[in-house]
Amino acid sequence: MVAGAGCAIALFLLRIVKGHIGGSEERFYAVQTLIIAMAAGIPAAMLADSLFKWWETGVFRLRGATFYGGAIFGCILWAAMLFLLRRRSVPVSEWFDALAPGIAAGHAIGRVGCFLGGCCYGLPTDLPVGVVFPEGSLPYAQYGAVPLHPTQLYEAGLLVLIFLVLMTMPRKGAFPRYVILYGAGRFLIEFLRADDRGALPALPFSPAQAISLMLILIGIGWLVATQILSKHKP
Repeated sequence: MVAGAGCAIALFLLRIVKGHIGGSEERFYAVQTLIIAMAAGIPAAMLADSLFKWWETGVFRLRGATFYGGAIFGCILWAAMLFLLRRRSVPVSEWFDALAPGIAAGHAIGRVGCFLGGCCYGLPTDLPVGVVFPEGSLPYAQYGAVPLHPTQLYEAGLLVLIFLVLMTMPRKGAFPRYVILYGAGRFLIEFLRADDRGALPALPFSPAQAISLMLILIGIGWLVATQILSKHKP
């Protein structure tokens, strides 16, 4: 998590300096508030995970964390703090576009950490890519010495591809493109996940799949709105 967050911040700094986004004071404020939002996202990720499992079991315990919970709360908090900046010369959407590749790269590193830690594991598989996790790990406690889908590495690979796509496309609209691509990929990977992720009442999908669908729609709407606004600019 620390390595992923550091990578995201470093790439964000590189993008805003290289792209000449904002002045020095505005950049410092954006980076400072980004770090605060990231830190606040950690307890939010834990709370979201606990709520999903509470809806499923009726027992509320702070255990584990979910990326979506922390990321969504962090993004909302960061956007709010950016809006509060009095002398704001850069639109909030432009800051998010600059951050998008960093989120993908940092999250990819985080998923490698998930693989090493044994969380976010997949279902049993007979494919050659199957991984047997060591005794004492969470996957071993559930399945024993059975090859499982390394869904953590699937997602890390997906995020690397998203990072490369974002780095080769125009900066404008990078964040909604990230939201669409990651949401679609995460929706599919969820079918192979086996760890306890909680549930949402009366929905056939996992919480992450429901959020993925919502984010895909938001991303598409964001891109369409951006296109419409750009055409009507004088």
